[in-house]
Amino acid sequence: MYGEQDVMTRLGITNKDWGVCGFTSSFYAMYDLNPATRPQIITATAAFRVLAEIKTYLMMLKAEGSDLLDKIRDFTRTFGGSFKDFTIETYIAEINKAAAMGMSRNQILAEEKFSIALPPEAVADYIQRIWGWKTKITEFSVGTGGGDGIIGVSSSEYDAVTGAKKPYHGLEHYMYRSGGKIYSWGKSFSSVQEASKGGAGGVLWRVCYEIAITKP
Repeated sequence: MYGEQDVMTRLGITNKDWGVCGFTSSFYAMYDLNPATRPQIITATAAFRVLAEIKTYLMMLKAEGSDLLDKIRDFTRTFGGSFKDFTIETYIAEINKAAAMGMSRNQILAEEKFSIALPPEAVADYIQRIWGWKTKITEFSVGTGGGDGIIGVSSSEYDAVTGAKKPYHGLEHYMYRSGGKIYSWGKSFSSVQEASKGGAGGVLWRVCYEIAITKP
């Protein structure tokens, strides 16, 4: 699929260390669908470039006063731990601090705090707003879906401890699907189930969202 597989591998390695799959899956999609974007995406594989891309998008939402910022904040907080008090302002400040300190690529990649969770509507908006392509979200409460595009996957709709229903059907990761192949972490898989074993410690996923991407 990719003529620049090493580029996609570097991008995938970035996503191994942070939870930024909404952005990296978008890079996969644009690299595949729109060859004109490839020079730009090649530069986006660097750790600082990924952070700059995320910051640019968030600043655009702030300038507009978009309610997507609240949705991104709230969704990121659902992952708990160090993200339970996540704010957009603090996240942007950490990006600025990393730049000011001249942190190395390895130092940046080691920082979990650069993770950020995007709801499906934010992924779709990012592709439309930044890349200028059309998107359509299909939601699945059950089922696997089968179309090309960015797919959101889940292992369970319910919290294993409390039994409470999770937001977005338990959405926990995005991957890119094209021609039956699944792309994530700089690797390719023949099915969602194979990707589950490869990227989630044996936990089997199902597709809960598909974001189809078409020409403007």
